[in-house]
Amino acid sequence: MSEEGRPSVATMRRYAWMNILTGFLVWGIALAGVSMMMPIMYGTISSDMGWSVTQTTSFMAIKSAVSAVGGLFAGGLIVKFGLKRVFVQSVVVVGVATLLLYFVRNLPVYYLLAALSGFASILSLIAVQVTLAKWYSASLGRMTGVAMLGGAAAGAIVPLATAYGLTHFGWHATSAFAGLVVLIFVTSAAIFLFRETPAAYGYTAEELDPGPGGARAAAVAAADPGPEFREILKSRQFILLIVATALSGAISNGINEYIPLFVERQANLGAYMAALGFTIVIVLSGLGKILFGWVFDRFSSKGVAACWALCGVAVLLAFPVSGFATFVLFTFVRGLSHGGVVVQAPVLARHLYGVKPIAQVIAFLNASFHLGAAGGIWAIGLGVDLTGGFTIPFIAVVVTAFVCAFIGFGFEPKYWAGYAAKRARV
Repeated sequence: MSEEGRPSVATMRRYAWMNILTGFLVWGIALAGVSMMMPIMYGTISSDMGWSVTQTTSFMAIKSAVSAVGGLFAGGLIVKFGLKRVFVQSVVVVGVATLLLYFVRNLPVYYLLAALSGFASILSLIAVQVTLAKWYSASLGRMTGVAMLGGAAAGAIVPLATAYGLTHFGWHATSAFAGLVVLIFVTSAAIFLFRETPAAYGYTAEELDPGPGGARAAAVAAADPGPEFREILKSRQFILLIVATALSGAISNGINEYIPLFVERQANLGAYMAALGFTIVIVLSGLGKILFGWVFDRFSSKGVAACWALCGVAVLLAFPVSGFATFVLFTFVRGLSHGGVVVQAPVLARHLYGVKPIAQVIAFLNASFHLGAAGGIWAIGLGVDLTGGFTIPFIAVVVTAFVCAFIGFGFEPKYWAGYAAKRARV
């Protein structure tokens, strides 16, 4: 203990890393891992249950739609019931919903479990992001990137493990085993490793992670924890932030859904290259999370705007794809930009509005992002059907990306450590 009766800074930083580990497990196993299982199992589920492809794949559509709506309520639930209570219970629900797939024998139950998983998943994700935003200030982007690397780790393990489980045990047993892993390992981490806020120990994030301005900048930042959520809800910047975040969902997650189809059909590179391209994007997104985490810490909202612009550049690079070199360049840039978009929500929320309204702001950002992604998937697909190709829809995506970037460059990150450092020098 320190002289003031508080834990030492070293102890507090160890607690912060325990939260990083918890986020890594939650994102890697409970969120990304479970989501990655479903596409691998769709063929077996459709065959075993006698369901059509549309009926089977509707699991993820329902899950995504419920996640988008659930994000609107996440902030209020966290404020009312507390971060840890919501976090632990949402992880438990994800595990139980996955485990109960073992008993699925009809579509209504299958879809009900998709909805439960979707609602609990978005609560878990937002809880992780809110926690990191409360513990980190200057290095929030990088630390969020490290926590989100759990998804890249899942990408290296889950598909092969799922394929093995399907071959030897069937999809019901494979789902049940995954649910048990979530309930045993991830829930344990949420209960025993998770630390809700440094304020409970007498610290602020600025004290633990002060950034370039040191103690003086930390004091400036800590003196103003941010406005009440109701004060910013109808402000021009917040409305533009919600719009830009929704559009970023369309230009990132929306475009990802069409990469395999584009590579296989319009670029005429075949099914193998299509699968390889999607794998490259997912793997490189891990590097993108770390790289753009650093960029966001250094340049704040302008770094996010640059990431949105890079999403547009990546789509531009899709047009000349015709051989291996252009294929690799396209997937490389697309993967990096996608990783940056994954990290953006806690950075934007904390840098623009501080700690006080953090739960509600992150919740709204995630909800708008998922709604934008769903709308983007639909709009791109409609454009492909109407025009007979990807050219016009992809041009629309490029324009949208640069509109996003233009909006983002106008944001003022008043609660960013770099901004606080400038105020401390005045």
